[in-house]
Amino acid sequence: MTPPSKSQAKAEAKRAFLIEQATICLAEKGYAHVSLRDIAKESGVSLGILHYYFASKEELLLEVIASYKERFIAELEREVVAAPLDNFFPALAAVLGRSLLEDRKLHRLWYDLQAQALYTPVFLEQVHHTRNRLHDLIARMLKRLQTERGAALAVDVSAASSILYSLIDGMILQCLLDESRTAAEAISRFQLALHHVLESLFSSGSPATHPVERGD
Repeated sequence: MTPPSKSQAKAEAKRAFLIEQATICLAEKGYAHVSLRDIAKESGVSLGILHYYFASKEELLLEVIASYKERFIAELEREVVAAPLDNFFPALAAVLGRSLLEDRKLHRLWYDLQAQALYTPVFLEQVHHTRNRLHDLIARMLKRLQTERGAALAVDVSAASSILYSLIDGMILQCLLDESRTAAEAISRFQLALHHVLESLFSSGSPATHPVERGD
């Protein structure tokens, strides 16, 4: 593979910088309240330069979301899906807890994008792509539980994945809407809910795994 030329490397670095600056602006104020001019100003470049790299604000938002979700999915892959099943609950809690603490505003932007996708078709493909990847991660985890622990699902993997995705997605949204609840409190509630849902999804009445101990 031919390495990029100096000019290509410089252009890629500039593009990455602009995505980083756009991420800060969009996560802070939301899609509807930020213009390309605002992002150009925060980035210290002209509007023309920003347009050179991104044709529209829609294209820039898609790049921001893709970059953030790629990192989030990589963390889930590395720390949860590939981790020993005995560490499933604490590993998942650690990733979600860290994400809610460090990337709270980016999670808000993800829900912003999903809402925009209801009215702006250009966003639908990215939303479907990201959701499908997350569904796939959950399905792989469920299959591991079935295979390695000998647990049988009461419904098919696709339906179970949809149920668990809805639970996780809904719990994160609730945490974002409830400013009085800390990330630790949200994760504790999530773990308890996930444990009960897994019990109901496995025909044996047990997902053959256990949540982290909860303090009162």
